[in-house]
Amino acid sequence: MSVHLNRRALLRHGATMMGGAALSSLPLASSFAQDKVRVRFAGYVESQEQLTQTLAVLKLYTQKHPNVEIIPEFTNFGAFTDKIATETAGGNAPDMFSVNVDLLAEYARRGVTTPLDSYIPNPINLSDYLQSAVNAAKFDGKQFAIPNDAIGPAIITNASAFEKAGITLPPEMWTWEELAETASAFNKALGPRFWGVEDAGGNYIPCDIFLRSRGKSMFTQDHRLGFAPEDMEAWYAYWQKLRETRGTPPGDVQALAGNDDPSTSGIVAGRAAMNITLTDSFAGFQALTQDNLILHMMPNGFRGGEMKQRHYCYAGNSTTVSAKSPNQKHVIDIIRFMHFDPEGAKTYYVGSGMIPCSKAGRDAFAATGSEADRKIIAYLDVLQKEPAPPRYPGVPGMTGMLTRANEGVAFGKLTPKQAAEQFIREVSARLKK
Repeated sequence: MSVHLNRRALLRHGATMMGGAALSSLPLASSFAQDKVRVRFAGYVESQEQLTQTLAVLKLYTQKHPNVEIIPEFTNFGAFTDKIATETAGGNAPDMFSVNVDLLAEYARRGVTTPLDSYIPNPINLSDYLQSAVNAAKFDGKQFAIPNDAIGPAIITNASAFEKAGITLPPEMWTWEELAETASAFNKALGPRFWGVEDAGGNYIPCDIFLRSRGKSMFTQDHRLGFAPEDMEAWYAYWQKLRETRGTPPGDVQALAGNDDPSTSGIVAGRAAMNITLTDSFAGFQALTQDNLILHMMPNGFRGGEMKQRHYCYAGNSTTVSAKSPNQKHVIDIIRFMHFDPEGAKTYYVGSGMIPCSKAGRDAFAATGSEADRKIIAYLDVLQKEPAPPRYPGVPGMTGMLTRANEGVAFGKLTPKQAAEQFIREVSARLKK
């Protein structure tokens, strides 16, 4: 089995930052028979642990199927999106590759990937997978990808900081007004260099939950913008008011947190009590602090409005298949092995930091996983008691567009209205491509 890997930093969010450490390679095979099937598998990983287990399960597959050569090409998310865009534009797409919800929509719409419905339920049986994650891997009603993990929106909450400040933990269902009031109380209780919640104005998922609390959404099911300009203006105004009441850090302090790196976050650095993110980063945060961290829902409404569970579960990483691959049946068998073969699934998931999308896999993790794993699974189970509509596909680059506008407000260069207009121009231009 040969391996071609880029030497790049791996993290977007999740585990301990590696800062450009070299990726380990498996031994290169010296020669291959002419009739070997060569399968290119390109993707992104969240951590060294995920990379290690992914390579391990692919090596195990080739040991059991010596006629198959798998060429993994894994890197971090940002480098991967550039790489896959270049390769697909040049007609050189890998046989199989990773997608998130937004990448899936783009490549399915362009005909780069192929529907997988003919392989469901045999040999790919998704009957006990989180339905919201399965739906999020569909486009135009067809199953274009197989979800590899289960994640959901959450507030990583430092329960120890709440106790130290003498502030009561919020109820399960709470309002956006209550979040602002709670966050602002920390600055008074713990001093001027401590804030209740890190700035999430540039974060796509909480913005979508905010919009859904207003009866809208970032995108619609038919891939259009699902909100009015005043809704986005309200989002940026919400975070600007939090800066003014010292519930969230000013722009220069928030910049210290970097991009989704737990090690530089306010929670780990001891300057914030809450971080709005996704469940797949929880273990990475907890590993870096002795404080007791818990997962909590974001607000689900506004005072006087409808309170309803609006948090969707979905897959942060799914696998799709190139429409032009001559090896589609082999690709499907690799996916089957990674997900459904007992030895393959154990190798792929245990120690990877990923939470399986299947109920059987989550049940196994609940019994044998770490305390952080169990907290994540318990939280995802809470979200499934009242499942929310799925996350609808958008466009790549959402975080950058939201962040540029949010930072414009934070540094006094834009008003919330101007920030909303800028964001809408950028995302509308991307939708037209």
